[in-house]
Amino acid sequence: MIGALPPTLMIRCLLAGLLAGVIAELTPVLGARVERVLIYLLLLRRTLDGARPTPVLGVGETLAMPFETARRHVAALAAAGRCHRVAGGMIVAGRPLDDPVLGPRLARVHDRTVVLVERLAAAALLPELTAVPGAYDWSEGLAVAADLTLAIAAAETRCAKPLDRVLLAALLAGNAAAITADPGLFRRAAPPHQVTPAWRSVRGRLVAEGLHLPEATVRRRFVKLGAAVEVTAAGLVLRPDWLTGAAGEAVGAALQAALRRHLAQLARHRFPLGAVATAYRHGTPGSLHFG
Repeated sequence: MIGALPPTLMIRCLLAGLLAGVIAELTPVLGARVERVLIYLLLLRRTLDGARPTPVLGVGETLAMPFETARRHVAALAAAGRCHRVAGGMIVAGRPLDDPVLGPRLARVHDRTVVLVERLAAAALLPELTAVPGAYDWSEGLAVAADLTLAIAAAETRCAKPLDRVLLAALLAGNAAAITADPGLFRRAAPPHQVTPAWRSVRGRLVAEGLHLPEATVRRRFVKLGAAVEVTAAGLVLRPDWLTGAAGEAVGAALQAALRRHLAQLARHRFPLGAVATAYRHGTPGSLHFG
């Protein structure tokens, strides 16, 4: 095997896994639409931060969605009792962390961020951070997890549709699943343009099942994403030049900057960097299997 996986690419693979995992946790309770998950995370983040309301126009602008698209999905969330209007805009409804259905899934969203920190540390990719002493409040960590998830979803500027960004992240996470799960393999794995067993193809059907999205929609979008997705006899793979070209490198740089910023935010919220496993609410979440 020639060379090793560049650290920036490993970080991209780990962040892709976080985005796919968060979508998989929340689509069953928020509706099988990626846009609704992202909108809910935005409203949740701002509600946790002093119950700040967000106008629907602001939702669309922040998430790069057309106003009508944002309005339609906000209305669907409101009809399902997940958000409501107050003076100044929308906030999430009720006490989501205590909700018997949504609460455990939000805890697993938090725990998927804990997995990310653990794997970064195991791969010696965790930046040097100053731990702040004191008791850690997982709701503050959840707010950071929401921020980071939204940043990952926004980084792939080559795709206008949030669904396409999420599907490409799921594809990358699935292709790199063996590598991200094994720090030793990461150090031995070559970049994707050097074909090795470490990079696994995925099945569109399993992506749809794992993310709780309509299979026909997922298959159709993957076809539309032909510039980024290669169809092989074994399944789907992300084209190496999509990752390693100039535009791909720019996405990687944006993701790395976002990761550093939000890890520093976690540290300021007293995340237990010296004992990461103690931050789990329910333990390590199950892995997504797309292969």
